[in-house]
Amino acid sequence: MKRNRWSHSGSSTARPLLIGVLIACCSTIILAAQRPPINSVGGHELRGVEYLPALECYDPYGRPQKCLPEFINAAFQLPIESTNTCGEPKDTHFCVQTMNQNHKSCEFCRLNDHNTTFLTDKHKAENSTWWQSETMYEGIQHPSYVNLTLNLGKSYDITYVSILFRSPRPESFTIYKRTSQTGPWIPYQFYSATCRDTYSLPDSRAIRKGEGEAHAFCTSEYSDISPLRDGGIVFSTLEGRPSGINFERSAELQEWVTATDIRITLDRLNTFGDEVFGDPQVLQSYFYAISDISVGARCKCNGHASKCVHSTGMHGERTVVCECRHNTDGPDCDRCLPLYNDLKWKRSTSTKVNECKACNCNGLADKCFFDAQLFNLTGHGGHCLDCRENRDGPNCERCKENFYMREDGYCINCACDPVGSRSLQCNSHGKCQCKPGVTGDKCDRCENNYYQFGPHGCQQCGCDSRGSHENTPACDAETGICFCKGNVEGRRCNECKPGFFNLDKTNRFGCTPCFCYGHTSECMTAPGYSIVSVTSNFNKFKERWTAADLNQREVDIKYNQYSRSIGTTAQGNEHVYFQAPDRFLGDQRASYNRDLKFKLQLVGQVVNTGVSDVILEGAGSRISLPIFAQGNGIPDQGVKEYTFRLHEHHDYQWQPSQSARGFLSILSNLTAIKIRATYSVQGEAILDDVELQTAHRGAAGHPATWIEQCTCPEGYLGQFCESCAPGYRHSPARGGPFMPCIPCDCHGHADICDSETGRCICQHNTHGDNCDQCAKGFYGNALGGTPNDCKRCPCPNDGACLQINEDTVICTECPKGYFGSRCEQCSDGFYGDPTGLLGEVQTCKSCDCNGNVDPNAVGNCNRTTGECLKCIHNTAGEHCDQCLSGHFGDPLALPHGRCDRCSCYEAGTEQDEQSITRCDQVTGQCHCKPNVIGRDCGECQPGYFNIRSGNGCENCLCDPVGSFNSTCDRYTGQCHCRPGVTGQRCDQCENYFYGFSSEGCKPCECDESGSKGFQCDQNGQCPCNDNVEGRRCDRCKENKYDRHRGCIDCPDCYNLVQDAADLHRAKLFNLSQTLDEIARTPVTNDDEFEAKLKAVQEKVAVLDQDARENSGEGGKTYVEVIDDLHKHLDTVREHLQSADKFQSDANAEIDKARLNYTILDQITENAKKELQQALDLLSDEGAQALAKAKEKSVQFGQQSELISDISREARALSIKLDSEAQFDLKNAKDAKDAVEKAHQLAKSAIELQEKIGTELQTEVGLELSHVKQSLGTVIQTSKEALRKANEVYETALTLLNDVNRQTQPEIDISQLKKDAVAANERADELLQQINDLSNSNGELFADFETEQELTETLLKRAEQQQQEDSDLLARAKAAHDKATKAVEQGDNTLKEANNTYEKLAGFQSEVQRTSESAEQALQTVPNIEKDIQNAKSLISQAEEALDGANKNANEAKKNAQEAQLKYAEQASKDAELIRRKANETKVAARNLRDEADQLNHRVKLTEMDIFKLEESSTKDDNLVDDAKRKVGQAKADTQEAQKQIEKANAELTAIKDELENLKDINTGDLDKLENRLATVEGEINRVNLTGRIEKYREQRTKQKNLIDKYDAELRELKDEVQNIGLISQALPEGCFSRNRLEP
Repeated sequence: MKRNRWSHSGSSTARPLLIGVLIACCSTIILAAQRPPINSVGGHELRGVEYLPALECYDPYGRPQKCLPEFINAAFQLPIESTNTCGEPKDTHFCVQTMNQNHKSCEFCRLNDHNTTFLTDKHKAENSTWWQSETMYEGIQHPSYVNLTLNLGKSYDITYVSILFRSPRPESFTIYKRTSQTGPWIPYQFYSATCRDTYSLPDSRAIRKGEGEAHAFCTSEYSDISPLRDGGIVFSTLEGRPSGINFERSAELQEWVTATDIRITLDRLNTFGDEVFGDPQVLQSYFYAISDISVGARCKCNGHASKCVHSTGMHGERTVVCECRHNTDGPDCDRCLPLYNDLKWKRSTSTKVNECKACNCNGLADKCFFDAQLFNLTGHGGHCLDCRENRDGPNCERCKENFYMREDGYCINCACDPVGSRSLQCNSHGKCQCKPGVTGDKCDRCENNYYQFGPHGCQQCGCDSRGSHENTPACDAETGICFCKGNVEGRRCNECKPGFFNLDKTNRFGCTPCFCYGHTSECMTAPGYSIVSVTSNFNKFKERWTAADLNQREVDIKYNQYSRSIGTTAQGNEHVYFQAPDRFLGDQRASYNRDLKFKLQLVGQVVNTGVSDVILEGAGSRISLPIFAQGNGIPDQGVKEYTFRLHEHHDYQWQPSQSARGFLSILSNLTAIKIRATYSVQGEAILDDVELQTAHRGAAGHPATWIEQCTCPEGYLGQFCESCAPGYRHSPARGGPFMPCIPCDCHGHADICDSETGRCICQHNTHGDNCDQCAKGFYGNALGGTPNDCKRCPCPNDGACLQINEDTVICTECPKGYFGSRCEQCSDGFYGDPTGLLGEVQTCKSCDCNGNVDPNAVGNCNRTTGECLKCIHNTAGEHCDQCLSGHFGDPLALPHGRCDRCSCYEAGTEQDEQSITRCDQVTGQCHCKPNVIGRDCGECQPGYFNIRSGNGCENCLCDPVGSFNSTCDRYTGQCHCRPGVTGQRCDQCENYFYGFSSEGCKPCECDESGSKGFQCDQNGQCPCNDNVEGRRCDRCKENKYDRHRGCIDCPDCYNLVQDAADLHRAKLFNLSQTLDEIARTPVTNDDEFEAKLKAVQEKVAVLDQDARENSGEGGKTYVEVIDDLHKHLDTVREHLQSADKFQSDANAEIDKARLNYTILDQITENAKKELQQALDLLSDEGAQALAKAKEKSVQFGQQSELISDISREARALSIKLDSEAQFDLKNAKDAKDAVEKAHQLAKSAIELQEKIGTELQTEVGLELSHVKQSLGTVIQTSKEALRKANEVYETALTLLNDVNRQTQPEIDISQLKKDAVAANERADELLQQINDLSNSNGELFADFETEQELTETLLKRAEQQQQEDSDLLARAKAAHDKATKAVEQGDNTLKEANNTYEKLAGFQSEVQRTSESAEQALQTVPNIEKDIQNAKSLISQAEEALDGANKNANEAKKNAQEAQLKYAEQASKDAELIRRKANETKVAARNLRDEADQLNHRVKLTEMDIFKLEESSTKDDNLVDDAKRKVGQAKADTQEAQKQIEKANAELTAIKDELENLKDINTGDLDKLENRLATVEGEINRVNLTGRIEKYREQRTKQKNLIDKYDAELRELKDEVQNIGLISQALPEGCFSRNRLEP
């Protein structure tokens, strides 16, 4: 039956679902209601659904288009393999499930009753056939499973898989696919009522966000036990996959629908649960049975074929393949035809056919492949294969390897010799690429200078062209031995013969002979020489050329300024020669084998040459040659250039012939160069452009390699062995450099002597030609032959001495300032302790008394301390640099001090302990007692009195109201009171007066009759008798009379008057109220009233004005006056504050001036001392060095280079000391001028400040007096305010005194340190308790958190340690820098031995401090560990804060692998509970299952996170271990560097000690010290602190990055834990099957 037809019939429930799936998901299915349904055979039929028919690959116009094969049931009549079938191998008894539990229909299944052929046959509902498995009774139940495998025989694009069950549908089964016969099985779809338990997948039918689309779903929709028969499922490959609507562009789904095989795995039967009773009949009623399996698909041809056809394979098997179009090939049209790969193969789409295009192989190939790189370069990817006619290339456009294209286009074999060719490929002309030393078009023979043709080419002779004959490398064809120049040897002519050097290509003979004055035959090229020429161009003058005949008679030379040449004329028959000046003569060994050139022109001569036309004279010898020698021409009327090579070879024709040494001897002391000028009688010759090639050291130009550097034997030195080594001299004396050197004879006191004269360079403190005398400053017998023959004189400054007998030595030249037999005492006028009897040794120095002593007196100063003892000119002090107490002036004035007696009033002046009045030693201002003023302190300041008290002046305290001013009597203190005021301070009214004010007090004037007494109160009210009134008590009260009798009552008739007066007062009161009412409500229009009212207002204004004029100044009220006075008082206070500030600034400037004066005084003193030292040094050491140098120069002569150097150094030292002395004199003079100017400036400043202070005091005093007088005008209210202000002021003073009396609390630093240590110990105890508590409750903490916290702690520790290491390395680097500087100072020490000790001592202290810093840095490690422990404590607190989210985490880590099973088991239990209740509430069970799925998914994610974090923790542990290792390595490196520095320090200390004990400067000892310093420097450099510092900086950067990364991860982890907690809190309390988020 044909396989291209299909039909389907089944349950009514399945059809609409399948229709919907096919409509929604398959890109090749469309609704086509207008087309008739496709009739089918052998398959299911979907009514109302039609499929696109086969679509051809080319449209009616022949244009390519996407094509589709026919849509078929790909499973029709294909065999299916089953792992279990009933009746095999024996009959199977089974029962059919019915709704009646009491009746079951049971039958037997026999062989082939229900085999797999019934699965893919034509299905008919009326005559149904099916496949059936064995029953549960035979063990067909989970975990056993049954596989049904369908092999489609080719790749298909699967649209759906339909299964119709004869039995109840399984509870769990799976559909698999694979895309090749040997590929893996890929899940296609899972069906299960328990997706999570069975397949560990959620129950889902759609892609979740973020998931790939090519994976299987699991659904429970078809897993119910009902229906018991004909239950079907349809699996659509694209259902629930969003990219299905854009199928052509989804490579993922295109691969997803592709399959070559389908497998159905039946995992678990659906039961009613009655199988648990084990009833055999019940068990036999459960089995798998399937009526039909159909696969809706199209043959997979990738859009390049419209049908599939049967084909015979390579082994005769029948297969189905696509009938490919669009130039494609392959079973699935999945590649292009062999010659159609110009474009990359692609699947055909509805919008783009992607037809394969032919390659351009120029008709020379039948296949190609797609080259992506070629396509990117050219736009054509076709790369041809197997080109014909020896062609190659992407388009067969070139010849293949080892061929070349002839001009006619044919490719010809290169035919390169395989032995001599590098490659068998030749160039476009057919020439091969030869191996080294091989030549020829086909590389078939050796080149010149090569031999032994073979597989490796020809071997090079290796001849050095510099040493090869005629500079052409050539060798024997068989042996390869080269042909060399005369002075060259070796197989390759690359070595000079013994006694020769400088293999040079330009040298005809190859090498230059060693001269070396005959003392050695070993030499090499000397460095630093350059090629130069000695020339005479005669551009301006004759350049000292002369002319002479053979008898040395001078002949005149003429200079031609036009031709710039010289000429001469013969006077007779004598031959005249041009003679070279001195610069062409002397040591011209550098001209050996060089050229002598000149231009010569003869005028009017008949040439008759001779053998002596050019002559060289030197070293007592003479050589010559004719003018035409060496290929030169005969001179004539024209200008000719001549060149002569200066070499002894016979080809150069120098006569008499010389050896190389003889020729060099002449050049070593060349005395004359003569060029013949005349060849006939009265002939004239012209000479121009003379050049002698030579070489000079240090000149600019090309290197001159022919200058020798001799390797001298023992006893010789110098570049040419021309000098004797130290300890040797020429024999005989003054014999010159050719004479041999013999050892010196210096009585064992010198290792060297003058190489020419033999005079010894004495050591061991000896002198003389043979070191037979003791040097100056030493005594003893120099002939003993031991280093200690001459002992140092026990005299300062190495002075000379005289040994009277064996035990007595007397110094004969004591330095200035010393005297005694050993110069052990200081002279008068000098001080010091030369012998150190009183302590440290101190040299004798001139006493500095600033010219204030009698120079003719004896004992002016203490000879030990230098203290001046006899100061004059009223001066005093240790150096007579102060005025006597009670004197002032300038003690440092020139030529002597000027100090005058202070003129002070004793009662007002401070006195010292000797009761001497004191004044300023600069200005003479007396030191006044409190409140005393005046230069002589002779008066009290205004407002003070009683200067005679001897305690200063007392404050008058005059009342500002009751006195005229603030002054008082200078002796009694009585203030000047106003009228009616009394008291010493004018602070109260006299008796019978009142009204204390600025006007004084007024008399009371109490009436004698009406007053009880004559004293009134403060308001002037007298004490009145009864019935008397008035201020003065001078009238009777109303209705009383006759005060003399006591104001008796008036008669009764006056009562009426009294009543009338009272009535009148009442009316006035009423009138006043009326006026007030009118003022409040002015409604009247009465003009008269208004006029009267205006008049009243004017009167009121007049009264107000009068009141103001009488009340205060300027019409102000008393309050305003008081306010103004307060403001004025504030202004005055500001003036006082400014005055105080000015006074403090003036005092500060005075202090600065005094400090400057002191500093300048010190500078002057130091300058004088330095000047004196320089003069002493100049007069002593400079003179001695100069005299010693002159003596040595006279003794040793000018021949010794070493003695000359010493003399020059001494002269330079003398000049330097002289210049330094002049410089010091100038500095001293400048300092002196600066001191005098500063002194004058200070005096001017002090006087100006004194003047300003006096003016300020006067102005402030006047201002205060004025203010006090103004304040006196204030009435009693002002006085009261002032009294209150005084009370406040006194309170403030009291508070100020209290504050001043407060003392700073005593702070016991040691006690604080002890408290801090105790607190640290207490903190450590608490930390230990916390750690113990944490350890005891370790099960409550998450091990993961613990590990992470430990990692964080260790990283912090590593960071801190790294920081400490960085600091330590920085210190070590500083130590390295200081060490390097110290080494440089050590090098300088060798040049300046006098400064060595200070520099090395400074370096030692620096290194010591650096070592101590390093030790301190290492000691901080325990503190770092304490900080880490503190950090642990903080982290423990953080753990407690997160305890709710992290508890039991330790158990989670220990059971990390069990956690997954635990969660799965818990989820399985929940799902099982849901399944048991499924029959009761299906909807609720599904909801609960979904919720369980979500929770389990979250738990799964949590488990994955835990796993990842565990891995991260493991990595962190590794990183921490690595960090520990690196920190340990850094510490070890630091310790090693410290050891190296300590070693260098010890070595430098030893060097310092040796320098301290070094009695005199010995060149050998200094060289040894220099080598040791170099060794120390090398040791320090080997420490490589700089490299290590850079390395540790890089490590610190890496550690910092890791720490930042871990901090970020820690924050993310905390956020995740917090998020999980929030999720846990959000879950309802009654949530069914709720899982714990954390164990």
